Amino acid sequence: MKNNGVMVRRMKLLIIDRDQTERTGIQWFIKHYQLDITTVYEAGTVEDAINCLEMENPEIILLELEILMQDKTKGLKRALSIQPHHLITITAEPLFKNAQEALSLRALTLLVKPIDLNLLKQYLTHACRQILYPFKDTLSYVQENSIYPALFIYDSSTPIEDNVFCFMIETEFSEQNELLFHWLQSLPFSQQFTFYPLSKRIMCFSRDNNLEELIKKGKSIMREWTKSHNAYLNIAIYDLPNRSIKTMYNALKQALSLRFQSGFSQFFYVSQMPVYKKFDHFLTIEQQRLWINGLEQNDVQTIKIFLYNISNLEIYYQPDAIRIHLTSILAQVRRFMLKYQMEKMIEVEKKYDLLFDMILNHPVLYTIIQEFVLFCQDIMNQAVHQKEHGQFDYVNGALDYIDIFYSDSTLNLKTLADFLGISSSYLSMLFSTTKGVTFKQYLNEKRLTHAIQLLKETSLPISEIASTTGFNDSNYFSKVFKSKFSISPIAYRQQMKLVID
Repeated sequence: MKNNGVMVRRMKLLIIDRDQTERTGIQWFIKHYQLDITTVYEAGTVEDAINCLEMENPEIILLELEILMQDKTKGLKRALSIQPHHLITITAEPLFKNAQEALSLRALTLLVKPIDLNLLKQYLTHACRQILYPFKDTLSYVQENSIYPALFIYDSSTPIEDNVFCFMIETEFSEQNELLFHWLQSLPFSQQFTFYPLSKRIMCFSRDNNLEELIKKGKSIMREWTKSHNAYLNIAIYDLPNRSIKTMYNALKQALSLRFQSGFSQFFYVSQMPVYKKFDHFLTIEQQRLWINGLEQNDVQTIKIFLYNISNLEIYYQPDAIRIHLTSILAQVRRFMLKYQMEKMIEVEKKYDLLFDMILNHPVLYTIIQEFVLFCQDIMNQAVHQKEHGQFDYVNGALDYIDIFYSDSTLNLKTLADFLGISSSYLSMLFSTTKGVTFKQYLNEKRLTHAIQLLKETSLPISEIASTTGFNDSNYFSKVFKSKFSISPIAYRQQMKLVID
C-alpha cells in the first residue's frame, strides 16, 4: 500500500474481549486518534479469536485475560504462541494470578478495566513503533546496545560526539518512572532521542541541532506529561562540552538535586550549578529559646518566618544539611509535645511520624516546610486544650524553663519549683528519676555547653564567659569546668586554637 509514493505498512489489530461495548469503544478510540493501525478485528469468543489469529495474523492483540477461563483446550494460548505479535492484556480484576498470566504470555502490560485510555494509547503507539522500526539504529557511542556499564562501572575517557546532547528527566513520583519511559517512546518526535531507563530517572540523548531546539522539545514534554498524567517533571541538561558518559551522568544527577529547593517543572543546567553555602545542622542556643517561646506563646508568625527562611531560594544549601537541621527543630517540637502529654494522642503521633518521614524523604523542601508549619499550628492548639484540662509534664516544663533562664545566676531549684507550682523536693525527685542526674548537675551541664561554644567562637575573657553562662563566680566556673573536662577553660581555649591553626 502506498501513500504519496511512500510505502505504508498495513497494521492489523485484534480485540479479544467478551464485552461488545468494550470492543466498540476501543475501535472508536483507535480511529479517533488516527493511530498507525489500518484494520481492527473483533472476537467475542475463543473460537472467533483462534480463527482470526490463523486467518489474519494481526501484529497487535488486545486480550481480555478472563476469556482464557473459557478456553478449556488451551487452543487460544497455542494460537497466540505460534505467530509473533505485540500483546496488551486487559483484566477486570487486578489480581496477582492475572499479573502472572500476563507475564507468562510476555505481554507489554496489564491494563485494568475501566481502561485508562491515555495508557492504552501509549502502549499501542509503542507497539506500532516496535513493528515499524524493529531495527532502529542506536547512537554510535552505545557499545553493544548498552550504556549502563559506562554509567556505573567504568568512566571511559572517550567523550561522546559533540553533536549529541545529554540530558536527564525525573518524575515527580518515582513509581511512574517506567510509565514515563514508555510514554516518551510514544511521542511524535521520539525517533530523534534515545532513552535509557534508570531506577528513578530517564537518561536521554538527542541529536538536536542546537540547545534551543532541545529546550523547546523539553518544554513540550513537560507540558504534555502534566496534562495527561496530572504530575510534573524536571529536566537537567548537560550544556557544557561533552565528557564521558559517567561524568555527564553524575553532573546531571547533581543538577536534579536542586529540585529540593526549587521544586518541579524546572530546567536545570549543569553550567549554572550554584555553590552550596555552609549550613549549621543543629539549633543554636538562641534558636532553641526562640522555639521554646514561640511554641509556648502560640506565636505562629515567628515560627513561620523561621521555617520559611530556610527555603530561601537565593541561597542553596546541601539537602542533607537542611534535613538534619529540620530534625533538630522537630526534636524541640517533640519536647513541647511531651510537656503537654501529646504522645498519648494517637492522631497527633501519626502526624508527627508522617512529618518525620517527610523530612527524611520528601523531594521538595517547600512542601516539607508547609507541612511543618501546619503541624506546629496543630500542636499549639492542642497545647491550649491540654493546659485547660491540667495535662502537663513537669520535667519537660522544667527543661524548657532551664533552656530559657540558665544564664540567670539566681536560678535555683526553688525558683523553678515555684514557677511549676510544685514542691522543691518533688521536683528534685522527678529530676533524679527521669533524667538520672540532679537539678544542679543538669543546670551546670547546660551552662558548660554554652561556655564551650563561647570559648571556641569568641575571645571573651573567662570572667565574662562565666557570668554570661550563669556562673556568678569565675573561680567556681573554672572549678566546675575542670571537674567535667579535666582541663581549665584557658587551657581548653588554647588547645582549640592549635587545632584550628
